[in-house]
Amino acid sequence: MTVTIVVIEDEPATRDLIVGYLIRRGNRVTGCSTLAEATQALRDLQPDVVVSDVGLPDGNGADFCLDNVPRLPHARWLIMSAQPDLLQHTRRLAKHSDAPPFSVFDKPVPLRALDDVVLRAKPAVPPIRASAADGQLEHVP
Repeated sequence: MTVTIVVIEDEPATRDLIVGYLIRRGNRVTGCSTLAEATQALRDLQPDVVVSDVGLPDGNGADFCLDNVPRLPHARWLIMSAQPDLLQHTRRLAKHSDAPPFSVFDKPVPLRALDDVVLRAKPAVPPIRASAADGQLEHVP
């Protein structure tokens, strides 16, 4: 199953690296450089995963996450930053009892962390068993 991902990152080299990696892994990925672009992408795509920088030209990616979780309750969120003060603030937000679950990482984000978030976004697919008698496929409960 293809996972739909929105990557919000204002640094073109970092955005291109993350988007390219996720596309090569078989995902449908849209890159955005601002929260304004991301707002439109969330509306149009209903993504399974959102990867966002915290410090963006038009706002705070962590606040954007908190504001948009009610619209996308099924989505997985990965928040990243290279700025220690923003990262610390984001980690404090993540610990609040009413905060949605999201992962917080220093930049550069380990590619394994991206893989883990994407893997958790994929719904479990029940195994399929072929019936030798009639050549039919059936889902195994």
